[in-house]
Amino acid sequence: MSGTEPPMLRVGELRKHFPGAGFLGRRNPVRAVEDVSFDIARGETLGLVGESGSGKSTLGRMVVGLLPATSGSSVIAGMEVTRLKGAGRRQLWRRAQMIFQDPYSSLNPRMTVREAIAEPLRNFGIASGAAAEAEIRRIVDLCGLPATALDRYPREFSGGQRQRIGIARALVIRPDLVVADEPVSALDVSIQAQIINLLQDLRAEFGLTYLFIAHDLAVVRHVSDRVAVMYRGHLVEIGPAARIYAAPQHPYTRLLLSSVPSPDPAAEARRLAAQTAEAAGIPGEGGCVFRARCPLARAPACTESQPMLRVQEDGHLVACHVTTGTVQAVAPSTL
Repeated sequence: MSGTEPPMLRVGELRKHFPGAGFLGRRNPVRAVEDVSFDIARGETLGLVGESGSGKSTLGRMVVGLLPATSGSSVIAGMEVTRLKGAGRRQLWRRAQMIFQDPYSSLNPRMTVREAIAEPLRNFGIASGAAAEAEIRRIVDLCGLPATALDRYPREFSGGQRQRIGIARALVIRPDLVVADEPVSALDVSIQAQIINLLQDLRAEFGLTYLFIAHDLAVVRHVSDRVAVMYRGHLVEIGPAARIYAAPQHPYTRLLLSSVPSPDPAAEARRLAAQTAEAAGIPGEGGCVFRARCPLARAPACTESQPMLRVQEDGHLVACHVTTGTVQAVAPSTL
């Protein structure tokens, strides 16, 4: 992104708190997303990784306005998502779409493929009649589906084919930003690569910008220009994909990269035992959210405050009190 061109997506201090359980639930909310800030340049793919429960999907839904934020901002192509209503919200969804994890539940089982893909064209007044049919056939062909699929129902397809239908439905209106929420995690490994390659091809075809959410590090490495690592609602590291994988700076990022299963049963048993030991204990209020699992935790900083994202000497951002090379704190509006 050039210095003068605004980002496609700018997220600033975004938070999402859910009421906790029981009588004191409002006093002890679940902090699913806390003070998250980042930019995505036009045409870029940012991979968002983290364990289950880290807040990735919640963040993705807030970004496009499918889930209201507790506070903070999400700006897509100059439109402030949290302030849009009615016609403004419709205009936003013309520019930003989501691809969901479960391709079956995201499709209406009573609609044929043609009807499902035609629906957004009709709802946004983009095309109808012969023009809509031409657009439908083009996107179906680009997504690797035969024209004979148009008159069939989602239940008649495999999981990979259903995901292709979901992708076609999201992209037929030519959005600028696509939030892909675990788009291949429900698919067989043999099919995952095909869908990933399809998303890459469509990015080049339409000039798309992606926020790609996943827990599979190999997938994220393949598709992303940059990677953001999330832990318990906080971003802990952001940087170019090659640098993140070659020289991870945050202890949690290193843990994620070391958690790839080993083909050696003895080595795998040792790895799982080490992870279990690291996961023991949950930090109390205040301090770094990762400190109970962190081999580098030092008092008092690690127990007193959550670290801010800071620029490291190699240029990427790390939220850690201990990691060396910190040279400059980063304001949320500049991420």
